[in-house]
Amino acid sequence: MLDILSTRPRLSVRDLYALFLQKTKKKISIQAFYSLIRKMIEQRILVKEGPVILIDASWVATLIKFTDKVKNIYLTNETTASNIVLRPGEKREIVFDTVMAMDNFWTNALIIVLHNLKQNDETLDRNVYGYNYHSWFQVARTDQEQSLAEAYEQTGFGFYLISGSHLFLDKAAEQTIDMKIFRYKTMEPNGIFRQNYYVTVVGDTIFETKLPQYIHELMEKIYEKTKNIAEFDRQEILKIIQLPARTTLMISNDKKRASQIKRDIRVFFDMGKK
Repeated sequence: MLDILSTRPRLSVRDLYALFLQKTKKKISIQAFYSLIRKMIEQRILVKEGPVILIDASWVATLIKFTDKVKNIYLTNETTASNIVLRPGEKREIVFDTVMAMDNFWTNALIIVLHNLKQNDETLDRNVYGYNYHSWFQVARTDQEQSLAEAYEQTGFGFYLISGSHLFLDKAAEQTIDMKIFRYKTMEPNGIFRQNYYVTVVGDTIFETKLPQYIHELMEKIYEKTKNIAEFDRQEILKIIQLPARTTLMISNDKKRASQIKRDIRVFFDMGKK
């Protein structure tokens, strides 16, 4: 709702309701929608001007103040970064109950590392490099991945990603992030970047994981059967990554290995030996 009003203010409740249903595909009655609007007006999130609805400017101002505080204090706080921003040579394994929980934490940790590296003038290569055997992150969790790419851009980093197959959904992932900083290629798995392997490198920090075997096999079936966008149901992937499955994320600070992974990825983009 707020997303709609941010680009199309001064809508009637009925027009907003129609656009909300069209955008979210959620089932909500007009009565329940009116009730939600009233609550948001009471909370000073929305404001009513005659028959039209707008986002309350005072709420926007408070939100800006809060986000600036979070960005400047929380994201670079030592306590926030504890066990995520590692010292050279350190490693940490974190185990999750589902792939989705792992992915949520991975995104959170990446952004914290980015903001800490932003303060470091010695970081010469200001790019994030990644390999996904399948880029299901991009096609199934598009909003999260777009937000992550925006965090890269805001902190002055580029984003170079390769996927380990030429199947339809891996090729389609290139279109999911509409930003100049995003560069994407597909390839066949090799001795360096293998099947069921996922890695992201930023600075000297390496994030890597593999899917539990039965999750990997379920994901593989979706990728093999999907030949065009009409056959794709992102809910299938979302259901799979929420299944119970012990999933381990490894975080390490290893300058030598990080540099090698970066070089191996840079080759695919003709970026030289930096």
